[in-house]
Amino acid sequence: MKQNKLNMSLLFMAGVTVLLFAPFIGPKFISIGILSKDPSLKFIFTQLRIPRTILSFIAGGSLSLSGLIFQNLFKNKLATPYTLGISSGAAAGALIAIKLNLFGSIFGFGFSYIAGFSGGLLSVLIIMAILRITGSSSVYTILLSGVAISFFFSAFILLIQYLVDMTQSISAIRWLMGNLSVSGYKEILILTPFFIIYIVIILLLQKELILISGGDEFAVSRGMNVKKFRISIFILVSLITGMIVSVTGPIGFVGLIIPHIMRIFINNNYKLLIISSTFFGGVFLVLADIISRTIISPAEIPVGIITSFFGAPFFIIILVSGIKSNK
Repeated sequence: MKQNKLNMSLLFMAGVTVLLFAPFIGPKFISIGILSKDPSLKFIFTQLRIPRTILSFIAGGSLSLSGLIFQNLFKNKLATPYTLGISSGAAAGALIAIKLNLFGSIFGFGFSYIAGFSGGLLSVLIIMAILRITGSSSVYTILLSGVAISFFFSAFILLIQYLVDMTQSISAIRWLMGNLSVSGYKEILILTPFFIIYIVIILLLQKELILISGGDEFAVSRGMNVKKFRISIFILVSLITGMIVSVTGPIGFVGLIIPHIMRIFINNNYKLLIISSTFFGGVFLVLADIISRTIISPAEIPVGIITSFFGAPFFIIILVSGIKSNK
């Protein structure tokens, strides 16, 4: 126990160090001393690298927390917004906005945000419709429905790519691989309040999440409305996932890797598990972004490729270990 606390403390300090130094690292290292001497580097540092680091942290933290919630909600180690089709739906919605050149806004929210959220929410509504038609609300029905929906929206995304012109196609392909490039703080100002509210809501619902992890019957016996709670969580996660995906594109495996690693160090404190999964999910994506910007500098690899290189082997390890444990 003491060793785990020590390891967590060291990891936390390492994470803070990564976040502090991330804006200085890129195709060209920027030192503090040179910022006051070179206006162009100061602009790159303040208007490009700092916002990019913040966006990476928000996106990684949100996706990691969403993965933790779904794995707990469905008692399935592989459950994430991706396996439930929410990310694919959000990506399809955002791509429609790109195809139609919808760059306006409603109440300060860009059409891409609205389209991304709508696509994610549509995935949820389809799953709910399937559950109503089949009369089943089992975990396996939900997961299999999510996989089918993910395939459907993936095909829809390919159709959109085929229909768009060359310029839009290149933009869409680049975005679909994960894109954390931002200029200024507009996206940060929009996403940050939702990110904070998301964390607060999950912390307030931690008791319900613990109850439902014991099984539906156990939660019902404690007076919990499982169906209503599951739908509410679906909508909440589709909102934050849709908004993140509409800005960064779909970035895979963050919600799979980090929660599992955090469970190695944290077993009985769900509140700490929520906080650590969010924090280190953000740190992980910041690290992945640093690698994407520097590994073949001055060119840049889409960050989704980097996370997939880490995530695919991790996915196989979890899958194999799960099969062995069930024998």
